Amino acid sequence: MFLGLKKLDRAKIIKESREFSFQFLKQIYNQIPGISAIAALITGTWIASTFTTSPIKAQLASWGLINGGRHVVGSSMYRFLSIVIPLLVAGITAYLVQKLLKLFRAKQMDRNILLVSNLNKDVQESLLEKLGLLEKMKEAGLLSQGEYETKKANLFQTYTKILPNKVKELLVNKLTG
Repeated sequence: MFLGLKKLDRAKIIKESREFSFQFLKQIYNQIPGISAIAALITGTWIASTFTTSPIKAQLASWGLINGGRHVVGSSMYRFLSIVIPLLVAGITAYLVQKLLKLFRAKQMDRNILLVSNLNKDVQESLLEKLGLLEKMKEAGLLSQGEYETKKANLFQTYTKILPNKVKELLVNKLTG
């Protein structure tokens, strides 16, 4: 096995390690739940275990067999608190996260536009030409507004040479560290 490694040149090893890293990070990001899902789980667990309890659990707790919640509620109220409130929390959290991301993207876009204005005229003309093509695609109905904004942001990001993989790498290091 190790004899085969000696035969591989450095470029092949680097290429394979990059491919492995890409696939590894792709799997990690697909397995990390969203913030809104985590908030809903925490809220649901908190409601179900510490604030409310079902009548059966309350009876067992009164006998000292288990530790129950502080308040006894009816089964319909228990279902409402255990299901509806976590769903509302998930929705509200998702809404807030999207608003924060939109604000972050707008600030990043403003910064990228400023950085592109400092580039030479040939690069700026090339960017304007590509932006014109994007605008025509949007007008022709080939791109939705969201797709247009994403492609426009990616275009500016390419020209300002900001690598999104560095952000992903930072997040992975924080999560695993």
